[in-house]
Amino acid sequence: MNHAVNWEAISAIGQIVGAIAVVISLIYLAREIRSNARATRRTEMRSTLDAVTRFAQQVATHPDLAELRNRGFQDLESLEGTDRARFNSYMHALFRIVEDAYYQRLEGHLDPHRWRGLEAVLSEVMALPGVQAWWRSSSRFFGGEDFANYINQPQQTATRQDD
Repeated sequence: MNHAVNWEAISAIGQIVGAIAVVISLIYLAREIRSNARATRRTEMRSTLDAVTRFAQQVATHPDLAELRNRGFQDLESLEGTDRARFNSYMHALFRIVEDAYYQRLEGHLDPHRWRGLEAVLSEVMALPGVQAWWRSSSRFFGGEDFANYINQPQQTATRQDD
């Protein structure tokens, strides 16, 4: 009996087993990357929604800010001095949050259902005369032309509905 070892066959089997192991590892890695990407998107979305909530709570907990906001929403020109500066800061912060949500939506990081809710609020806010006046004077502070065009679109719609 000749029990000669066929090293070429053993080498070929080893290469096949190694290749299968690499494929399994790549599949596992791809699943982990997708899972981590989903978790990152959820975290980013949660962060933006938390910012919206904290922002809204400011108005609920500070009646003077609510009153200032309401006056500015209706007539920006009625605000002077410190009131005007506070309203500008308020609106700038609001639009930074909206801008962040807008770009997260474009990147697929914001749930479309959540975006539609924010968009509905934004549309109502943009219909207010003081907000429209503020945006006309402040839109240059927001870098993305596509964001500015997006904001201008609901404003035009709201203006057409008032005619």
